[in-house]
Amino acid sequence: MNTMKKLLSAIAIFGILFAQEEAPAMAVSIEAPAMVVSGEMSTDVVFGDTVSFTSPYTGLSLSGEGWQLSSRLTDGSIEVEEAYYTLDANFASLTIGKQRVPFGLANAWHRPSQNPFASEPSAQTYAEGIGVTVEMMGVGVEAHYGDEKAYSARLSYGVLDHSVGLSTNSDDGMLVDASGDLFGMMTSYLQYDLSEETSGDFWYRAVIAPEFTKGISALVGYSSVGDETETMYGIGYQYGGASLRSELSADGDMQIRISYSF
Repeated sequence: MNTMKKLLSAIAIFGILFAQEEAPAMAVSIEAPAMVVSGEMSTDVVFGDTVSFTSPYTGLSLSGEGWQLSSRLTDGSIEVEEAYYTLDANFASLTIGKQRVPFGLANAWHRPSQNPFASEPSAQTYAEGIGVTVEMMGVGVEAHYGDEKAYSARLSYGVLDHSVGLSTNSDDGMLVDASGDLFGMMTSYLQYDLSEETSGDFWYRAVIAPEFTKGISALVGYSSVGDETETMYGIGYQYGGASLRSELSADGDMQIRISYSF
């Protein structure tokens, strides 16, 4: 971990020095790409036997050409979610730093702007290390190697606006996943567990949002983990950066998420 942190620090220091270097008097000045600042806030309300509020999400992301720093405010302190620098090629990229681990769909469900649901149907894994991504002719390969010899890899294939993947990791996990759009009206997500201890566990989510509904979407889901099954459905509404999502479980509990991103 110390080696990785030293490497990231060296990259950051080099970038600062390079950015502050003055151009020669006769040289042509080239404007550096602008830094993009984005953020999001959300809060959840659960209506059951009692009304409860979950901890609000407050996040801020800074990004530029090849780099990103995403953080969130939690318990009065700032937690770094992702901090990486990517070297891009025509068909491959090398990513250094804290990043999402490629395992399953690897979506940032916990971020309001990237999660169309009120809940987080898939666990997220972030780790410091080196990631490699290669994509050619619809075939994608993602791999990550981090501290304590932890690794994960995902092989995917894209066809007809869908991506189908097979992933594995150093904990003997194995997942099959599929996601994509159907006629521009429905986006679905499926994940099926092939691991030895949890084989057969799966979850499914879908967002039905035809263009004529003007931002209104229907949400459906089903999951089976061990001996427990769960059915979920709800309604969502998106207007610009503001969104409202509701979910109703089979137990009758309703969860509402109100969020805004900029």
